[in-house]
Amino acid sequence: MELPRFVLIAALALGTSAWAADPIKIRVYHTNDVHGWIMARPDKFQTNRLIGGAAAFAALIGKETGPKLVLDAGDWWQGTPEGSLTKGEAVADVFNAIGYDAVVIGNHEYDAGADALRSLIGKMKMPVLSANTFGDDGKLVPWVRPWIVKEVAGVKLGVFGLTTSHMRTLAFPNHIAGLDFRREVDVARDAVKELRKAGATVIIAVTHMGLEGENQTFEGDRTLAREVPGIDLIVGGHSHTFLHRPIRGENGTLIVQAGSYLVKAGRATLEIDPKTKTVTASSDELIELWPDRIGEDPEVKAIVAKRVEAVGKVFETVIATAPALMSREGDRENALGDWMTDCYRESLVVDTALQNGGGIRAELSAGPVTLRSIFNVMPFDNALVKLSMKGADLRAVFDHGVGLERVAQVSGANIEYDRAKPAGERLVAVSIGGAPLDDARTYSIATLDFLTNGGGDGYTVFDRFVSSEATGALARDLLNECARKQGVVLAPAIGRLKRREN
Repeated sequence: MELPRFVLIAALALGTSAWAADPIKIRVYHTNDVHGWIMARPDKFQTNRLIGGAAAFAALIGKETGPKLVLDAGDWWQGTPEGSLTKGEAVADVFNAIGYDAVVIGNHEYDAGADALRSLIGKMKMPVLSANTFGDDGKLVPWVRPWIVKEVAGVKLGVFGLTTSHMRTLAFPNHIAGLDFRREVDVARDAVKELRKAGATVIIAVTHMGLEGENQTFEGDRTLAREVPGIDLIVGGHSHTFLHRPIRGENGTLIVQAGSYLVKAGRATLEIDPKTKTVTASSDELIELWPDRIGEDPEVKAIVAKRVEAVGKVFETVIATAPALMSREGDRENALGDWMTDCYRESLVVDTALQNGGGIRAELSAGPVTLRSIFNVMPFDNALVKLSMKGADLRAVFDHGVGLERVAQVSGANIEYDRAKPAGERLVAVSIGGAPLDDARTYSIATLDFLTNGGGDGYTVFDRFVSSEATGALARDLLNECARKQGVVLAPAIGRLKRREN
């Protein structure tokens, strides 16, 4: 039956067709900050139920019958014995089996040094991206790709990667020697232009920059969306943000991030006009990776099992018991930080000890404390250093520590502070060993070599030491020893850091 003539005329007048083609839908599956958590593990709220892991993620992707892309936004391997002891090789095997289309380099990919990273990249089957990583010769380093153009369902997708430009405070200097991590926004503008020239009609940025929160002034994904038009989707990482609702940035850019540790995965949907091949709508959802609901891919599960077995059962050795959960809240004093710094101070016999909040990587759950438990808390090969410092310089150390997003944890000191004050003025009162901090007196402090060797986390004030002694003791080993000696790991009483609320 033919449509009445007036219907056809009306349709043409509206500039549309009565038989408009459906949009092309491309799913973008995304992960970030996996940190070696390729295996399923007991959920902390439902300990009799497993959650997460690469096999469940692979099963989720395998159910997708339409066009898709699989991306990761960095920090692949550091954090578990399986990831760290193989310097990422175990995670590379898993990523290869899953079939990622592209991944970006995160800051922790440099934890074993640039040479180890180059070797790891050689074992990865997908493009490894970082458009802002340059050598001291001013050229993009040859072992990464700035971007790719990939055709999916007849649509040319341009994908470029960005690594945080703050690497100087996030890695040991010798691990990134000769490298220059340029400002992300500047490089992104060039990347969008080049990808357009290459014919890409959809632009995706895979970034390890972080998502800015309230009162944060660093340039992250929100800044990128605002300052660089033409990006349809930002797949972010670094800040471990569970974006259950994606952010619609300026210029229409959709910002997504899937938290951390492969507990959840993101699934963005791009709706693309079949004629112009441009994005007309976009959305995202986070999906919990429950193996008992999603299933597990047999091939990936076998690879993970082999890697877990290779690490050995030694990490399941029970060395102590924890009667209660010891947390690691980021913006204030926490029980785990108190216990760790007490261990450092008592083991090395110093006046005070400091642990950077960002270096505490996992909670200590109630129940058996195993070697794996301690490794997850402190997966870095950071050694402890004993410094002698004048009180005035120690005051500056504490002032910097309480101003960070993840507050420094201390032992032997009582600090009252106001985070709303500017740098240099945050401390309200400080005492060491029960006596007010004396600016002229010399004190001993134990801390991590990451903080003293090149100013990790911005602790350049540690350069003002009177004397320095490398202990050679890994922080992780001291924590193991303290747990063994104690037998029962008890959380110290909270109260050494007092935050003034405004």
